[in-house]
Amino acid sequence: MTRILVENLNGLDLGGITTHIFNYISVLQRNSDYKIDIVVTVQENNDVIDKFKSLGCGIIHLPHRQKQLFRYIMALCRIMYKGSYDIVHIHGNSATAVLELQIAKWLGIKARIIHNHSSCCQHKILNKLLLPGYRRSFTQAIACSIEAGEWLYGETQFTILRNAIKVEPFIFNVDKRKTMRCVFGFKDDEYVVGHIGIFMEAKNHSFLIEVFAKYHALQPKSKLLLVGDGELRHLVEAAIDKNKVNDCVILAGLRSDIPDVLQAMDIFLFPSIYEGMPLSVVEAQASGLPCIISDAVTKMVNIGEDVIQLPLSKGADYWAEYLGNVKYELSRQERCERNIKLITKAGYNIETEAENLMRIYKNL
Repeated sequence: MTRILVENLNGLDLGGITTHIFNYISVLQRNSDYKIDIVVTVQENNDVIDKFKSLGCGIIHLPHRQKQLFRYIMALCRIMYKGSYDIVHIHGNSATAVLELQIAKWLGIKARIIHNHSSCCQHKILNKLLLPGYRRSFTQAIACSIEAGEWLYGETQFTILRNAIKVEPFIFNVDKRKTMRCVFGFKDDEYVVGHIGIFMEAKNHSFLIEVFAKYHALQPKSKLLLVGDGELRHLVEAAIDKNKVNDCVILAGLRSDIPDVLQAMDIFLFPSIYEGMPLSVVEAQASGLPCIISDAVTKMVNIGEDVIQLPLSKGADYWAEYLGNVKYELSRQERCERNIKLITKAGYNIETEAENLMRIYKNL
């Protein structure tokens, strides 16, 4: 049996990286050859932890990585030493993962996987300082996109592992749509602009809200549904106040029922400053939603036929006008069926893509 230790350095929350990990492990755990333990630190969500437990994963609680760094290091050393792990698989978005990788290296764990999920990071200077040691500390590099891999690994060889999803939960359902729109209080004639993402700099919420405010001025029967939370929530709330759209923006918080929430939306708006390979845009396409996203997002995410990429430099007025001119040639049901076929064909169906991760584990 292969023993694997998995850690998401951004925390085990309701974000895209955690969803990615869960999707893959849900397939891997059907195979009795793997025993997977999950490290929980930084952020903890009991619902998420229970979902991993239901898959048969072991849950290891460690001290907070930033606030209690020394205790975290000592605890992680004990876990890696006693666990007799064959593989350590670290998920992150910068060279700060050198800490976990070097500990694994010092303790003799020969298979050390680093898995990058972004094409940039917030602490650029620290990242640059750590890069030389970082690139010598792993034995296998994985990235969610070409841009994410080239940004962090440079000329070091890496493997692309797609942010694949379980497509079945996203199949469009009229009754579910009616139910979810009632949950959020949307009227039948209201047009719902949606976004899913952590409240952080990369997601560009201030611009998103400005775009919606200008669109709302053109189309009063519209609402903005923001799913997510984070350390920049106060700036999101300030942007809502500044643009005077308090009565038409719903802050839904962190949700575990994303497939259902997407049913309530009419269009997906995603003006990120940088991304690796946004899982939420793949999920939105699977549910049959047209997606307007920034050209800073990798073109690899254009899987279906409903993704439009716009430059942020054009400004909020341009985006709002474009949002108002989106036309539909097919019904939501037809777009959903078509996109799910394209997603599966492109390798973003977890049932087929998980085999690639299994091959990586076996080769190591």
